[in-house]
Amino acid sequence: MAITKDDVIDLMNRFHNVVMLEKGTGAKQASFFLRPDEARIIVHHGEDLSADDNHDVHQKLTDEKHTPLEPWDIISLSNEPERARAVGAVYWEGRVVGTTDIVKCVVGEDWIVQRAVNGTLKIAVYVNPYHYFLPDSAPLDFQ
Repeated sequence: MAITKDDVIDLMNRFHNVVMLEKGTGAKQASFFLRPDEARIIVHHGEDLSADDNHDVHQKLTDEKHTPLEPWDIISLSNEPERARAVGAVYWEGRVVGTTDIVKCVVGEDWIVQRAVNGTLKIAVYVNPYHYFLPDSAPLDFQ
């Protein structure tokens, strides 16, 4: 069975819900990765984020939301293991805790996903090639 766009968007939505809405721990976020012990978000022109670092960033925000933007390209890479590259973007928004300031950003997503032995789709490589903050966005410190 080939990895589809719906499979990737489902994985992305579940991951982002844990990160942004549930405020899941680094360990909970890492569980979405093929190798939880090596879970990292590779940030272009910045510091790579561990799952714990990503958790810390999202603790600065509340009322977060994310929306996948079109188009999404799903490129099959192999059948054994079943692996694909998913390239697209999401709109990300959140209110800075304790303020009325809203962060508004388009985030590039470039993932390699792989179906684990148990059939679950996992993130093998997670790259954010860009963060485009909209002109009316509040600033956000990733540190």
